[in-house]
Amino acid sequence: MDIERQIDEFVLPGDTVALSTLPSPLDSSSSIVLGPGLHYDKDTSAFISHACGHIREPTSLTYYVDGHRPCASSLSTGDLVVGIVVRRQLESLLVDIGYNELASLSLYDFEGSTKRTKPNVDRGDVIYGRLKIDGECQPQIVCVNEDGKADGMGVLNDDGYLFDLSVDIANDLIGQDTLLKDLGNEIPYEIAIGANGRIWIKAKTTRQMIALRNIILERAKNKLDINQLKEVFAQSLVS
Repeated sequence: MDIERQIDEFVLPGDTVALSTLPSPLDSSSSIVLGPGLHYDKDTSAFISHACGHIREPTSLTYYVDGHRPCASSLSTGDLVVGIVVRRQLESLLVDIGYNELASLSLYDFEGSTKRTKPNVDRGDVIYGRLKIDGECQPQIVCVNEDGKADGMGVLNDDGYLFDLSVDIANDLIGQDTLLKDLGNEIPYEIAIGANGRIWIKAKTTRQMIALRNIILERAKNKLDINQLKEVFAQSLVS
């Protein structure tokens, strides 16, 4: 059985959190308020984290996960996002995409998925999908285009490298960055960029993946030209 995390302890997505000793978390007399990074699982009667960070209680019976979470409030329907599966249900997944609320992903919204052949997806897997509904509703994502094809979306390889970036920089990178294309001429690699500020990279070696991450972060911090950035990339490969 997983250990329940307590107030001020560090949690990961999917961790169970001990927030109250009251008989029922849903008892109206308890007045528990859940902030960003936490939700109540009715099936297991437990509080679950869907973010990385420390559990905080700023006021009595008010809780949230204090961690670095890129702002995803500017996401719109149709945006590509990178998410982390928090829980698998009978016919759907709950996915953390940076919203205060988990996104829902139907297991039938994968290419080739049927009642008999559902995709092999579980907690901790990284998903690349497209936002289907936003606004006041629970966000939903799909991993197929209008023709039912994956079109690059789906479960990302578990030996890739995932990191966070500002939403503004991530959007700058999507579909219009010549640096990423030029780097592809240097080494083969795969990349998935989410409008929610998450980037997944897969290259042949860990050193190459870290070098790619360094060059993207360097681009975000400093206004260097392409030749200068390529020099930083080359140095990262040998350092």
